[in-house]
Parts: sequence; C-alpha cells; structure tokens
Amino acid sequence: MGEPDQTNEFSAYWYALSKDTPAKTWWRCPPMHDSVYSALGIRKSDTGAIYACAPFRRHPAGHILAAYPAPRLFDEPDHNWLGIETVIEWHPGKDAAEVVGDPTPQIVGHMTEEANGLFSSPRRFFQQWAAKRAQFAVQRQNAAKGLWHIAPAERDEIPGGLVIGATADIRWHPSAMPTDIQCFGLNPTIINKAILRAARLPRARGGTA
Repeated sequence: MGEPDQTNEFSAYWYALSKDTPAKTWWRCPPMHDSVYSALGIRKSDTGAIYACAPFRRHPAGHILAAYPAPRLFDEPDHNWLGIETVIEWHPGKDAAEVVGDPTPQIVGHMTEEANGLFSSPRRFFQQWAAKRAQFAVQRQNAAKGLWHIAPAERDEIPGGLVIGATADIRWHPSAMPTDIQCFGLNPTIINKAILRAARLPRARGGTA
C-alpha cells in the first residue's frame, strides 16, 4: 500500500507545481524591487529590510503582490510557492487592494489576542507587517551573535487582519476573532454590529398570551 500512496502524493505535488495560480505568479515576480521599498517607506540599508519586504513583489503591470503566508526564509526555507494561500494585489497610488482570483469581500490575515489589529488601509497594514518582520530579523541576528540563548521560531508576523471590500458584505467569524480588536481606519461601532449579527446571539422578547 505504501508505494501507490507515495506515487499519488508525488503526482499531486507535481500537478500542483504545474498549475498556474496567483501564488505561482507572485513567485515569478522579481524580489527586492525598489518600488516595494518605496511604497512601504523602507530603505534597503535598514536593518532587516530584506526580510521585512520579502512577502512583497512587483508585478510587471506595476502593482505590488503580497503573499500570505509569506514563504519562510529561516526555519526550513520554502523552495516553492505551494504554502502561499492568498495573494493580495496592492495599488499603492490609490492604496487599494484585492485578493487575486477572489473578489469576495473578506478579511485577509490571522487575528489573535496579540495580533489584534483590524485595518482598512492596505498601506498601513503592510507597513505594520513589514515593521514586525524587521524586528523579528533583528532578533534572529542577535541570536546568531549569541546574544540570545535560543533563536525565536519563524512566524509570519502578520499584525492582524486587512479588510478587503465592504464590511457589510464580509462573512464574519466571531469565534475565530480575539476578544479585543483594535480598529485602524474603521468605525468600531459598525464593526461591533457586524460581529454581533454574525454571532447570531439569542434575543429575548415579550411574549403574548
């Protein structure tokens, strides 16, 4: 039974590599493009700049593509694009973004109690993401120099979630969200109402005899 299973896994792997996907498009775009650093407000000479900007690549059409989760560079580096779940197309001039191949309004990212930011501006979201990645790169460098006993494990360092599309059209999942959410560029009252509607909490009302 082992050999057929291995053959099927091998075939599935090569089939996945052969497909044209948004992740494959991102992978083929040149890394470390000057326009990426400019859009994020980062200098190439800044400490951790390369790692900070690794999720972002310039598409030949002029916009920027962001890969999430970003391919790993330190712990078991990713040698292909199969781990990328979502590719975001960002137009810095308009500060507008959309998910490549999926027009559905949604939240991109991963919100936790620590990474609890909810952003309306792609630029602010990406800048926060890049800043957290730069900080992580510095921590890894310190570990390599012996300043830390144990090197921190590589994480995606996403700062929370990016709202793409109208908040009223998003399918909210309250059970997967942190208990405290920081809204950046969004009205907390509107977000709270949307989350409460999605939670489908029971409501009491007066009965009639």
